[in-house]
Order: sequence, then structure tokens, then C-alpha cells
Amino acid sequence: MSLRIVIVDDHLIVLDGLRRMIETEDDLLVIATCQSALHAIEVIDGEKVDLVVLDLRMPAMSGLEFIHYIRASRPDLPIVVLTADISDENLAIAMQYRVNGIVLKEQAPTVLLNCIRTVATGGTYLTDKNLVCALDRLRESDFQYTSLLQALTPREVEVSRLAADGLRSREIGDELGISHGTVKLHLHSIYGKLGISSRVELANLAKRQWLTNDSRF
Repeated sequence: MSLRIVIVDDHLIVLDGLRRMIETEDDLLVIATCQSALHAIEVIDGEKVDLVVLDLRMPAMSGLEFIHYIRASRPDLPIVVLTADISDENLAIAMQYRVNGIVLKEQAPTVLLNCIRTVATGGTYLTDKNLVCALDRLRESDFQYTSLLQALTPREVEVSRLAADGLRSREIGDELGISHGTVKLHLHSIYGKLGISSRVELANLAKRQWLTNDSRF
């Protein structure tokens, strides 16, 4: 029986190319290609899906937000991130949300196929040496990511990082493609979850949690 796969990427040319490549394999079947995470959620809710391949950068709902959402209803669904690049902080979030595999778009098609088969059978797949080194840094560094990540949603983590970097609400909104009013709502939620009342406190906490741009590895 073929492995039923959903591909999520906001570029049609990428979706078409991935579908054609994956379906050259007799045991793999692409049941849907989605240009947004919201469309993918509809498919997953209505179809039998064995595995998801997705990019992190998408409009409306990011790949990390999608993973966070899906883990609530399908905690064991294998998820492969296919991305051009990934920062240390996004790698940490992805691993916190139990992503099963990460493949860079610069890698050969066979790498993605191997990754799909590995994670479909319960494995974890990280081949790029830079990703492995980044993951090692995250594991070895003496910092406390877990508490903050468990308290905040992926969007709230993004807002926290930008606010801690000194951006105003309107600038954060422009960066993330949301209104400054929505940013203020996120900040209100963040303050409540973390028990703080100002951006100064948020900046200090974010620096301790390695979320600011001037606290990179």
C-alpha cells in the first residue's frame, strides 16, 4: 500500500516539482498539494494522511504554527520540513514540536526520498552537517528554552524576539505581515503567560532564553 503524502508550500512550481519527483516512486502517493497551512489542515481533517512535507515560510500560518496546531490532534503524524534554510532558534522550536525530519532544498532529491521513508517507519532524519552541528549546539548549551517555548505559541515567540530586539508594534506587524493591533494582543498574551508587565522585562527574559538577534550562537 502506498504512503499517502501531503505537500505544503506556497510556490506552485515547487509543489508540482515535488509531486512529480515523489510519484516516480511506486510506494509513495501525493494525495494533495497545498499552498497554505490552512488548506493542509482541511485535507488532514478529511483524508487519511500518512506523512506531511512542508516549508516553514508560508503566508497566514507559518510552518511552525502549523506543526504546533497539528500536534494537538495528530501527535504521531510524521512531519518532514523541507526548507531553504533554518535558524538555530527555529530548529529548536521544530525539535520541540517533534519534527521527524529536516531536509534543505539545496540537497539532492534522493535525500528527501530517504528522509520520507525513514520518518514513515518511526525514524528521525537530519543529514546536513550544519543542521547536526546546530542541533548539537542547542543540546550542549546551558540555556533554558523549554519553559518559554511551552508557555508561548510559535507566533508569540516570533513577536517576543522582535519586541526584545527593540522593534515597535507597527514594525513587528510589518515584519510578520500582521496588524499592529494584533501585535499588541500577542504582547498582552505574552505578558500574562510570563508574569511580566513591560518590554524591558521581556527583553531581559528573551536574552536569557537566547531569543534575541544579539544573543546568537
